[in-house]
Amino acid sequence: MARRTRWFLALGVGIGAIAATAWVLVQPKAGVSAETQVIGTDLFETVFSHVKSFSVDSLSDQELYRRAAVGVIDELGDPYAVLLLPGREPPPPEDAPAPQGLYLDRRDGLVVVVATVKGSPAEIAGVHGGDRLVGIDTIPVDDTRLDQAARLLDGPAGTSVALRIRRAGTRSILLFEVVRGRSPSEGAVETSALGGGVGRVTVRRFPSGVEDSVRSGVESLRASGVRSLVLDLRGAVGGDITQGVALADLFLDSGATIVATRSRQAGSSRIFRDSTTSPFDSLPMTVLVDEGTAGAAEVVAGALQDHDRVAVLGAVTFGRGVTQSTFPLGNGASLRLTTELWMTPSGRQIQTPPRPADGDSVPRPRLSSDAGRELRGGGGIVPDRLIARSGSGDTVLAQARSILVRAGSTRAVLALVTPR
Repeated sequence: MARRTRWFLALGVGIGAIAATAWVLVQPKAGVSAETQVIGTDLFETVFSHVKSFSVDSLSDQELYRRAAVGVIDELGDPYAVLLLPGREPPPPEDAPAPQGLYLDRRDGLVVVVATVKGSPAEIAGVHGGDRLVGIDTIPVDDTRLDQAARLLDGPAGTSVALRIRRAGTRSILLFEVVRGRSPSEGAVETSALGGGVGRVTVRRFPSGVEDSVRSGVESLRASGVRSLVLDLRGAVGGDITQGVALADLFLDSGATIVATRSRQAGSSRIFRDSTTSPFDSLPMTVLVDEGTAGAAEVVAGALQDHDRVAVLGAVTFGRGVTQSTFPLGNGASLRLTTELWMTPSGRQIQTPPRPADGDSVPRPRLSSDAGRELRGGGGIVPDRLIARSGSGDTVLAQARSILVRAGSTRAVLALVTPR
């Protein structure tokens, strides 16, 4: 018994040390003095002793240490931190769709629909990226258990599941009846001609080698007479930082910074630069984004916008730009933490920071592109031109095509979207 207690104590102390590091990363503050650390240790031991001695609901030492460790993780403000104890299944990856075609994530204590798979049961029912999922059938959704939400969504084809949704701009909770079924498989990259010498490359996912598929698509469009390009990244979820770098590399000059990382440990931050000459450097372009643009696609949009290579149109992106690391703790336990934040070349943080506890809005910081155009930071990629979702037709794509038809160069494209 004493040996098991010592193991859990070591586990708790180890978790506390690593979690404190992650907390400083996600919410950096001034250094903590040795005196404060001692007080904190005394506080924990005193609370632990009183709970053991006087709490009417008796718990074992092991259970108290487990709950203390889980509490440390919950207080980090890191939506992706998770303590995996033996017997607990890891949560599903954020870039894998849940049943019925929903890409789910956590934000400010809520479960958020990042995007939906095109043609999936959820999309057909009317669920949108940016919706907040508050309940499935009669069961409230807990943002700490996305695996439970996935199980509730799953079920035999043809049966129905009710999703309770909060949507921006609506006061009441919306109810969507989703008929369960298989989501259609969709290609990672699609190309099409829009007329007027404008082509479109749509990137839906970021598998390994996505840049080769995009290169082939653009070359095919140019061979057919296309003179300008729409790079559509709306609803593009997932991918790691290297896949975003590889795609941005296609459209930037050699040596340009694409993305940087910021980490807690000194000397471990990284800078990714363009390593090849762009075969498409003279091609006028627009990039389309929305609330469902998350991850590697934000690296692409942010780099091209910072270097004045494209005009970005649409809605503010989701704001998912982190590297996660897993730390084995022994005896089958492990800890997953955010260890890097992704930064665009101008210094914008891609990851959307937690909302302040008081609920007040925080003004977005103002930064500048290479050419001095104003950019907005504060999480996600803010487009050069915000275009609201329309109930009829694709207004974002229509405006992108109109701009490219009128403009004959990258400079002309930017002039058409930059306020005077």
